[in-house]
Amino acid sequence: MPPAAELPEVVVLLATYNGRRWLPEQLASILDQQGVRVRVVALDDESTDGTRDWLLEQAATDDRITVLPSMGSSGGSAPNFYRLATLVSPPADGYLAFSDQDDVWLPGKLERHVRLLREGDHDGISGSITAFTPDGTRTLIKKDYPQRRFDYLTESPGPGSTFVLTPRLAALVAAQLTDDGSPARTADFHDSLIYALARGAGFSWHIDGQPTLDYRQHDSNVMGSNTGVGSALERFRLIREHWHRGQAVIHARSALRVAPAADRPALEGMLALLEGRGIRARWALARRSGQMRRRPRDRRIIGLLIAIGVW
Repeated sequence: MPPAAELPEVVVLLATYNGRRWLPEQLASILDQQGVRVRVVALDDESTDGTRDWLLEQAATDDRITVLPSMGSSGGSAPNFYRLATLVSPPADGYLAFSDQDDVWLPGKLERHVRLLREGDHDGISGSITAFTPDGTRTLIKKDYPQRRFDYLTESPGPGSTFVLTPRLAALVAAQLTDDGSPARTADFHDSLIYALARGAGFSWHIDGQPTLDYRQHDSNVMGSNTGVGSALERFRLIREHWHRGQAVIHARSALRVAPAADRPALEGMLALLEGRGIRARWALARRSGQMRRRPRDRRIIGLLIAIGVW
């Protein structure tokens, strides 16, 4: 292995809120990563369970950890990550990663993803995961279905905790989040937004089929791993309320801010259909459902939901 000074540096953004009980295992799995130099920058969102104090204790004994000053409540996980993404940049020859507070990263996660980024000349990477529950159940959540032309409007390429970005993609994201004219900050999930900006800008994104983290499932999860009856019912409720469609509009508008001129007409056409409410727009959008999701089953489902006016 090369000397430590020659290893690629990965800055890991850690957004926390009342995660004290899970953080020791999560943080240890990050700091134990081999083949890279890790630096963790944490921003606590006004926790009441001692999370920030515990992080400060860790930072006092490990110079790889930085805890940013309190900024007041952000109102949610995504806004907290947005703050981090605008305040922290990776080194010019390094990378930016995102971490939840309750997962467990597998050994070699960052080394593998940095290698895949470099070998494929990609700007972003994400991956499949293994979801696990308190009773010990483990489930593979496959994310590496082939990318479709407009899948970035309607879905993330995996949890944000699997994301690693190059400096130029990190800079693009930060620029949009600080641009008052961009709708980027109104997106409800940072992972979906980052993917939309990357793909909208024409950057290359790789989805790794090998799980590199254990994704903890519990009642405090914002959305969870998208498995089980409860998750399906919650997503159907959001579909009926047109939340998913509203997020797709935000992603399309955000992507248009960074899209190359040659790609703008097709993306503008998709936005017009997403915003349309007439039956012609509905059927035209349903015919494009094959471009909007990666998994074949999901393409059929969203096409049907659009056609009958539910989505």
